[in-house]
Amino acid sequence: MRIVIASLHVRRSAQAVALAAGCLAAALPEDLRRQTHLVDLFPEMTTEEMAGRILASDPTLVAVPLYVWNLETAAALVALLREQRPQLKLVAGGPEAGVAPRALLSDLGFDAAVQGEGEQILPQLVQEFLNDSDSAPAGVHRRTQAGIVAGPPAPLPDLNTLVSPWLSGVLTPSPGGGVLWEIARGCPFACDFCFDSRGSNRIRTLPWVRLEAELELFVRSRVEQIWILDSTFNYPPERGKKLLRLLSAKAPHIHFHLEAKADFLDRESARLLSGLSCSVQIGLQSAHPQVLKNIHRSLDPEDFRNKINLLAAEGVTFGLDLIYGLPGDNLDGFGESLDFALNLRPNHLDIFPLAVLPGTVLHRERERLGLRAQQAPPYEVMETPDFAPADLLKARLLAAAADIFYNRGRAVGFYAPLHRGAQISALKMLEKFLAWLQNEKKLATEQILDTEQWQPRAIRDLHMEFTAYLLNEVGRSHLLPAARDLIRYHYSFAETLLGPETLPVENEELRGLDLWTTPWRLNPAARLVRFRYEIIDLLQVEEMDLDQFINLFRPVGSAALFARRGAEVYCESLEEDFAKLLQGSDGKSSPREIFAGSINRREGEEFVEFAVSEGILLPPGE
Repeated sequence: MRIVIASLHVRRSAQAVALAAGCLAAALPEDLRRQTHLVDLFPEMTTEEMAGRILASDPTLVAVPLYVWNLETAAALVALLREQRPQLKLVAGGPEAGVAPRALLSDLGFDAAVQGEGEQILPQLVQEFLNDSDSAPAGVHRRTQAGIVAGPPAPLPDLNTLVSPWLSGVLTPSPGGGVLWEIARGCPFACDFCFDSRGSNRIRTLPWVRLEAELELFVRSRVEQIWILDSTFNYPPERGKKLLRLLSAKAPHIHFHLEAKADFLDRESARLLSGLSCSVQIGLQSAHPQVLKNIHRSLDPEDFRNKINLLAAEGVTFGLDLIYGLPGDNLDGFGESLDFALNLRPNHLDIFPLAVLPGTVLHRERERLGLRAQQAPPYEVMETPDFAPADLLKARLLAAAADIFYNRGRAVGFYAPLHRGAQISALKMLEKFLAWLQNEKKLATEQILDTEQWQPRAIRDLHMEFTAYLLNEVGRSHLLPAARDLIRYHYSFAETLLGPETLPVENEELRGLDLWTTPWRLNPAARLVRFRYEIIDLLQVEEMDLDQFINLFRPVGSAALFARRGAEVYCESLEEDFAKLLQGSDGKSSPREIFAGSINRREGEEFVEFAVSEGILLPPGE
C-alpha cells in the first residue's frame, strides 16, 4: 500500500515542518514506512497543484492532518482528489478530525477520521484497509456501505514506545533551518478556551534518552532554530531547569523558542534562560483576575510583573499573549490589559480574538455564557454580553495597531521613552497612533488590519512622521530630535541583527588592488547611520527619560556603523574622516577622490586597510 501524508502548512517558514506527518510515518511498520511519502503543501499553491503533488506518488491512501487554519483548503483538496481518484482511501486526522468526525465523513468525503494521537491508531486502520475490513479500530470513525461506524475511544499511547521521526530518518534536519521538537504532550492546566489537557490533565514526557539523542542530531545537522513543543516547559520547575541545562550543555549556539507559565519562573530559571539564545512566550491573556477566573485561570498581577522583571533583569527575550473577547471582559478591560502588557516591555506582543474551539469547555458552555462565534474555522467570537461586534472591531484594530507599531516596528526599545516623553500612557499612545492612521493618513480599516503587508522600512517612516505629529500635539516638540534618533537606532540595530553578517572577503579577491586608488564599496551588510546626538550618549536613554537626556546632552551629531558578527551587533561611533570614507565608498569613487586632499595618503590608507580587513569595505565587484 502506497501512503501519502500531506501537510497543509500555514505559510512557508522555518516552522513549516511536517512533524505530525513524520510521527505518523515513523509509527508505521518498516515495510509500510518505506512506501510512505510526506508531501508539504502551502497556501500559495492552487488546489490542482496540491492534488498533483499528492497523486505523483500514485498513492493508495492519503492522510491529512486537519487544523483550524487548513480545514477549508483541505475540503477543496479532498473533493478534487475524490473526483480524480475515486478509489483513493482518504483519512483525516489532527484536532479538527477529533471535533466532528461524522461531518468529515458525510460532508467532505473522507473514508475515515482518526480521533486522538494517531501513532497507534493509524497502523491499525491501515491494516483494516489491507484486510478489506469495514470494522473501525479504537479511535476511528469509518464510512462504510452500511453507514458510519465508530470504534471505542483510543487509549493514550505510551510515549516510551513511540519511534522518533528524527532518529528514524523519516524527517531530516536541514543545515541552517529550523525544527519542531516535541518534548512532552498534555497539560495539567484546564483553561476553558484550550484543549491541550483534553483526555488527560497531566504532562506526559518523552524519554530523556530520546531527547538527548535528538538534540545531538540537531547539533550535528547544524540547525539554527528549534521550536520546543511543550505548552508549559517550566512545569514542574525542576523539569524545566533540567531541560535548560541540557540545552546549554549541548546546543548553546542554537536559538530556542519556548512557552512558559510565569507562575513557575524564578531567579534560577531566569539565569539559565539568559545563558541561552532563546525567546520565551508567556500567556497573560488578560490582566484582570476576575476575567481569567471565568476561564479557570488565575493571576496575581503584582506577582506576574515581578516574574517578568526577573526575565528582563537577565536580558531574556520574551513575548506575551493577550486575548480579547473573553467572557466577562469588555473593550475598556481589554485596553487596560493591553496597557499592562505594554508596560512590561515585552519583545513581542501577540494579540488574538477569542476562538471558541469545538471540543473545549467554552464551546460547550457558549450558550450559558452568551458567546456567539463563527461555526467554522477559525471559530472567532462575534459577540458576547459585554463585547458588542463594534467593540470587537475596535479591539481588533487596536491589536493591529500594536502589531504594526510595536512588533513589526521593532519598537520595544523606544516605546516607553516615547510615551513617557509625551506624558501619556502606553495605551493612549497606541490609541493616538490608530486614530492618526485613520484620520490623518486616511487608511481604510482593511489596510490597517492587513498587518503582514507592512514592511519595517515603511513602518520606520511612519514612526518618524507620527512622532512629530504626537509631540507637536502634546506641546513637547523639543523632544523630537532625540526621539527620532532613538527610532533610527533601534531600527538600524534590528535590521542589522536580522541581516547578514559583515565578513571580510578572501585575500585572493584583494590581490593586486591598491588601497588608495581602488573604488571600494560599503558592504551591504553594514549600515552607516547619521544621528543628531552622539550615539554613545543616546544609548543611555533607556536609563533616563527623554527630558533628562536632552537636559544632559547636546545635539553634537555623530555617525555610527552597525555590523553583525555571529549573534552580536556592533554599533561604533566613527571619526568624521572614517565616516566620510564609508559614505563615499559607492564602488565608483576611490579613497583618493573621496578625501580630495583633506587628509594625507598614509592616514587614508590606514582607514581603508582597517575597513577592508574587517569586511566593512569590499572590492568594486560587478
